[in-house]
Amino acid sequence: MKKLMYLIVAIVVLGLIASGCFLSVVPPTEKDETSMLTKAKPLKPPSGAHYNLNIIGKKSDWSGGGSYDNPNRHTMFVPENIEDYNINHPDNTCYTPSGTPSWAPPDADYNDPRNEEFPGITIWMTSCDNKINSDGCDFAVLDGNAFDDCKCEFQLAPGKYEVWIVAKAKPPKPGTLEEDEYYTDITGWVRYEDDGIEYVACDLGTLNVKKKFGWQDATDLFYFTTDEFGTHWVFDYLNLLEAEDAYSNAAYFWQYDNHGNKLVKVRFYEK
Repeated sequence: MKKLMYLIVAIVVLGLIASGCFLSVVPPTEKDETSMLTKAKPLKPPSGAHYNLNIIGKKSDWSGGGSYDNPNRHTMFVPENIEDYNINHPDNTCYTPSGTPSWAPPDADYNDPRNEEFPGITIWMTSCDNKINSDGCDFAVLDGNAFDDCKCEFQLAPGKYEVWIVAKAKPPKPGTLEEDEYYTDITGWVRYEDDGIEYVACDLGTLNVKKKFGWQDATDLFYFTTDEFGTHWVFDYLNLLEAEDAYSNAAYFWQYDNHGNKLVKVRFYEK
């Protein structure tokens, strides 16, 4: 009986081979090679010393009090979901840019009329390279609370940097959004006044930040290309603008449009 079973199996196998329906076995090494070709390796930030900034998302009714302006801190607090925060904000005007940074000249006014076309809090950025007296100047959180006036402020140490960003915290519990829909859009902007008459805002690009993307290189948000000046580190570009008589109150900021991310980490590596 056993011999008969073996004979039947042998006949079936031979039939499959003859008909071309027999499945070939891929050697393990070929499987590994196929997997490596179809699965892209995640990006990794460089190794070495860096400055770490944590942007923490809080519920729209969070009230920590104060500006959190201790320069040694490494954290900022922003709305977890900008749409919820707009609903509860007293003036319903938390759009970008909002408010004038504390380091701006006394006569500067950085508000502009773009309103709901550009939702999100503002993270104003300056650099020690743009300060008249930069002795001892270093990285600093100048204003770490966006809940009191829709803006934060951050200062970079002298030099140019490679910048990397990642969403790290677990998203909120499932609700109205699917997990894949939690994201933050970060847009870099240069803003200046032309002959003191009107503001000019120039978009440096947008980075879509999701946890599944892992680390992303955000350095391009700090470089700007124009026909007049070419490509420059953004704070060098601001200095070039200020050197021109026609331009004034040049500034750089992030439009931070958050939709569910509880923690976004930013690293600065000196180039």
